[in-house]
Amino acid sequence: MPEGESRLRLTYVGHATVLIEADGLRCLTDPFLRDRLGPLRRHGPTPDPAAIGALDLVLISHAHPDHFDPRSLRRLQGDPLVIVPEGLGRAAQRTDRRVRALRIGESHRIRDWTITAVPARHLRWPFEARARAVGYLVEGPSSLYFAGDTGFYPAMADLQGRADIALLPIGRWGPHPGPGHLDPDGAAAVAALLSSKVVIPIHWGTLYPRGLDRAYRRPLTLPAVAFGSAMARLAPDCDARILAPGEAAEISLPTQEGRT
Repeated sequence: MPEGESRLRLTYVGHATVLIEADGLRCLTDPFLRDRLGPLRRHGPTPDPAAIGALDLVLISHAHPDHFDPRSLRRLQGDPLVIVPEGLGRAAQRTDRRVRALRIGESHRIRDWTITAVPARHLRWPFEARARAVGYLVEGPSSLYFAGDTGFYPAMADLQGRADIALLPIGRWGPHPGPGHLDPDGAAAVAALLSSKVVIPIHWGTLYPRGLDRAYRRPLTLPAVAFGSAMARLAPDCDARILAPGEAAEISLPTQEGRT
C-alpha cells in the first residue's frame, strides 16, 4: 500500500449489514444474517458467516429486530467486541459476546480506531429495550459514518467534514416510507451536508413482505435508482457507490497523516 493511503473494502451484505475491512479492522454493522424475519423475506444472497470471516468489531445501531438479531450475533466468527447503545447492553450480553454500551457522545478505542456514538432520529417501540437509536462515527487512518436507521436531525451538521465515507439508509423493509427514516432525496441531502467523499446507500433491496414482490416489486429497486438521481442533483461531487446486496466496493483514500 502506498504511504499515506488508506484502502478499504466495503461489502453491502444487505439491509443495514455492511462488512468494513479497513487498515487492520474487520467490522460488521447491524448483522442480520437470516433469510426471513416474521412476514419478511430476504432478497439477495443469504449471508454465510464463514464467508464473512472472523471479526474484530460489531456495531449495533438500535434494538429493532432487523438491526439487533441475537441469533445472527451468535453465529458470527471470531471474538468481536459488540458495541451497542446505552440500554441495550444487558440484552446483548445474553449472546455471550463481549459487549460495550456507549451513550451518545461516548467513545471507545480499538487499535488505531476510535468509535463514537452519535445521535439518530428513529422511533422506539414501547415494548423494546429502553435504548435510544444511535449512529457511529469510526475514525482512524480514514473515517466512516454509519447512520444506522435515522431520519434527518439538525445536529447532523456537526458531522460535516468528519467522515470520508457515509453509510446512509435510503429505504425500509415495506412498500411505504415511515417516520424516522431517510428516503432517497433525504439521504442525498444529508450526503451534501456531510461533504463525505464516498456514500454507500444501505437499508434497501433486502427485506420485503413475503409474496408482495410478485405484485409490487418497485420498492425493492426504486430507492437505489431514486438515490442515484438525487445524488446527481444534490451532491454531484460525492462518489455514490450503489451496491446490490452481496456486492463490494474497493475505496482508496489519503490517510489523515497524508492530508497534512
